[in-house]
Amino acid sequence: MFVTKASGKKEEFMPEKISRSLMRAGASKKLATEIVKQVEAKAYDGITTREILSMALKILNVEKPHVSERYDLKRAIMNLGPAGFVFEKFFAEILKNYGYETQVGLMIKGRLSMHEIDIVAKKKYRYMVECKYHNSHGVYTDLKVALYTYARFLDLKSNFDFPWIATNTKISDKAMSYSKGVGIKMTSWSYPQKESLRDLITQKKLYPVTILKSVDAHAKWKLSDANIFFAKDLLELSVQELKERTKLKDSVLRNLISDAKGVLRK
Repeated sequence: MFVTKASGKKEEFMPEKISRSLMRAGASKKLATEIVKQVEAKAYDGITTREILSMALKILNVEKPHVSERYDLKRAIMNLGPAGFVFEKFFAEILKNYGYETQVGLMIKGRLSMHEIDIVAKKKYRYMVECKYHNSHGVYTDLKVALYTYARFLDLKSNFDFPWIATNTKISDKAMSYSKGVGIKMTSWSYPQKESLRDLITQKKLYPVTILKSVDAHAKWKLSDANIFFAKDLLELSVQELKERTKLKDSVLRNLISDAKGVLRK
């Protein structure tokens, strides 16, 4: 039996992938096994990954609602947009949590041209980070992005040690091969192992506020304008501080805080 991915490609149906994703989100092995059994019973050849996700979420919403929010992390990232600038700030904040110094949207003069850099990140080395954000499934960061990123890096080489591509979806095989060949650091949804975007988020519970079911479009933009990107930020600030920074109503903030507590619960 085969599964149709968002990109239109087909791959063999692998129940263990569903199980791993569920347990990564916080489901017990017993619950993950039960959900996989129910999905398998309804699955058919050519079923889409979106249908599988919907089936699993339907069960989780009843059994473990906050686990369902964590399981839907990829969609939460895609809800950061529609523009990419919020993703740039979100990824910069993730890097800060891993010890990087970051600056967003700097204009830097290269040897031949001026360049606006999505993120300047510094830890042991100084990185020129090119962010590619997609708000729909199945879109890959392709070879053109890798070529463009490296060309900019060559002009800016006196300012940086390495180029870096960060995306919320996947990087195409051609872009991956080229990037490895010229030394571009890469972060995609599932690459590299243990340092993918998904891993960087889950290891330190850096869940975006868009993962919370109580966040509507208005609250999302108010939180973004206040530079509040993570669910955990809602628990680290007082209600009064949140109110002053976001101008959101007390009732809205109480719902957000309650939801954040649930998502961050083990």
